[in-house]
Amino acid sequence: MVVRKKPLRIYQGKIILLLTAGLFLQNAAFSAQNFNFEEKVIGSTFKSLARAFVAVTDINKLKASNLKKIKKMGEAKFRKQQAKAYPALKGLPVFLKDRYGVKEDMSKEQAIKNIESLDKQKIYEIIDNVPDATITRLFKQYLSDTRQEIMQSDAVEQVRKLWNKIIQKAN
Repeated sequence: MVVRKKPLRIYQGKIILLLTAGLFLQNAAFSAQNFNFEEKVIGSTFKSLARAFVAVTDINKLKASNLKKIKKMGEAKFRKQQAKAYPALKGLPVFLKDRYGVKEDMSKEQAIKNIESLDKQKIYEIIDNVPDATITRLFKQYLSDTRQEIMQSDAVEQVRKLWNKIIQKAN
């Protein structure tokens, strides 16, 4: 009696079907745990870029530059800048906001004190603790604000453009 093996194609089809079913079940499990793949990808991308930026930047020089700008600002201009920055800061975890006195009505003196206290380790801690959902929300807000420019480029180019603007503002 000759035993014929099933063609490999039949097995491939079953394997693909099982993998596809597994992906759907996996997605259902992740959504049950409030896992958002998009948020994780965007959040981890920006966190990696931010950590790399901090690693290669002279933090003391950057701090001095920003402190100089803040100290020169009048109270009205500081309030205006604070109002622009707060939407990003309000997404920080409560323990970080408490540690650094981050409030919507934070004083100029508190902002100066916060910047003076920063070192690379504290900056890494802040980066690591910003929720992915906050990063994703801010990224999507940025995309909607600059839709015309961004629509002409792919996703990698979008991230690169945003990162270049962040670096320009930091310098």
